[in-house]
Amino acid sequence: MRSVWFSAAAAAAESEENALVTWRLRPGLLGLLGLGLGVASGCTPDQLQAIDEVEVRAVDDLLRIDGEVCSAPPRETDFPVKILFVIDGSGSMQFVDNPGQRALAVEEVLLRLRANPSVSFAVIRFNESDAVLTKPGAEINAGDPLSTDLTGAFTRDPAVLSQAVQGLRVADSVTDYQGALSASFLILSQDMLQAPRDQLARTKYVVIFLSDGDPFPTCCSQSSEMAGLCTRDTNIFFCENPNAIRQNPTQLPFLERNEDYNQPYQIEAAVQDIMDLQETFGVGELRLHSAFLFDPTLVSQLVFNPQRMEDCFEIAGVNFVCPDSARRLLGGMARIGQGIFRDFSAAEEIDFLGFDQLSIRRENALKNLIVENRSVVIDEEGVLEPDTDGDGLGDSVEFAAGLSRVDDDSDDDGFSDLLETRLARGGFDPEEPTPGCTRAEDRADLDADGLRACEERFLGTSTQLFDTDADGLPDALELRRGTDPIVADAFEDADLDGVRNGDEVRGATQVGRDEGIRRDAYRYRTDDLGVRDDGRRCYAFEVENIRLRTPIARPRSSPPSSAD
Repeated sequence: MRSVWFSAAAAAAESEENALVTWRLRPGLLGLLGLGLGVASGCTPDQLQAIDEVEVRAVDDLLRIDGEVCSAPPRETDFPVKILFVIDGSGSMQFVDNPGQRALAVEEVLLRLRANPSVSFAVIRFNESDAVLTKPGAEINAGDPLSTDLTGAFTRDPAVLSQAVQGLRVADSVTDYQGALSASFLILSQDMLQAPRDQLARTKYVVIFLSDGDPFPTCCSQSSEMAGLCTRDTNIFFCENPNAIRQNPTQLPFLERNEDYNQPYQIEAAVQDIMDLQETFGVGELRLHSAFLFDPTLVSQLVFNPQRMEDCFEIAGVNFVCPDSARRLLGGMARIGQGIFRDFSAAEEIDFLGFDQLSIRRENALKNLIVENRSVVIDEEGVLEPDTDGDGLGDSVEFAAGLSRVDDDSDDDGFSDLLETRLARGGFDPEEPTPGCTRAEDRADLDADGLRACEERFLGTSTQLFDTDADGLPDALELRRGTDPIVADAFEDADLDGVRNGDEVRGATQVGRDEGIRRDAYRYRTDDLGVRDDGRRCYAFEVENIRLRTPIARPRSSPPSSAD
């Protein structure tokens, strides 16, 4: 999404490219001229009626701006991409994936993509212990114990990734979907907690979940069976006693006695919890793909399962997979994860490169359009007054305080008069230089939001984001208008007047004063013109009722040229 922010001066200067500035004569003055013509054409004093109060605007002080603005064309980005492989390592893999194709498929992705410095990887092998094979310091071949600290599971270290691939060749015991998804949630959430906020907005996470069948064990409590949520399996004796299968605490770490476990509703909820991380952390993109691995040469060994009412594959009398229900479950996971489901059951080799792992194609669109006249401010009484230097403090306020009305930084310390006035309790003084903004890089406006880098450090805003809190209001504009640049408060109503903060900012009315809906607010109109051949989306805009005031003359730094 793209925010568009115009000032009246900028729009006038670039009118040939993206804005047409027109002046409009007020109807009141035309009416007065018309009345004079009427008297001259034959009206007598007896036909005229005195009017006590006639408001005549002697100055045309309203501006209208119209023009066109286009977004940047969509493009595939090279932002950080983090790929999490969640690979089944259950005992049945010894039969359906005897050559170890799952490990080769992961290795192929690593070899193909690790040359890209923006891509990192994490690997989980799920069976009874849900081993995070890329966890820092883990003894991979011995079975990685699951812990709550999974920071740093994403890596580019060739040695760690090579060991992880070897760890995927181990196949033993159960198919713990719920445990694997819980471990995935921990890896993703801890990585997002550690990442800078501005980087997360440009990061893509890809989860690839592969299994050869149904989750195992599946447990159903008595209360859930009575409620019709699931059916109890009397053969799974360790649902009542998990320690019957555990040889150490790392086995089936999320299984609890006499509780539902690995039921479809729980698995789908676990996938949804993962997907909710995208909105919670403001991630650029998060996808969960799923894949089903089944060897068609085993079809002759399928037997009808009366409990499932479908054909299932059994080994030594124990159900390992009912292919149809496994496809339904894995397909449902991909739908929730906004990803793709792949069925590797047609004797083809496992191929993870078919999933879209790298490209983030961003469709740019108009998020907000704001016109700001930096030559005026609204005082505490709601009166418009000039602001010659455009620093957010009215000329009368600066004159009374002994500050320059033609320089936005009276003491030339790099901090604007407005910021120093607002942060006076923190030791700032607009008349006395404050250290911390002397270097050229400190005074640079890196994200073009109207704030210098040193000012953003004190405000806690990002030097890389035009709109730190992503509420559609640029950081400098929020400072000027009194909203919070690090809290998304555009949809709040600070003065409880029935007008949202963001609408007050756009309309150039007061955020902190109960004014209701003012007739003199700016009026906006935008029309979507569609997508051009080059992929840009364009909009026509018109903004009316822009109120003007006359600033004082500003001294020129050099003699005027013929171009002025």
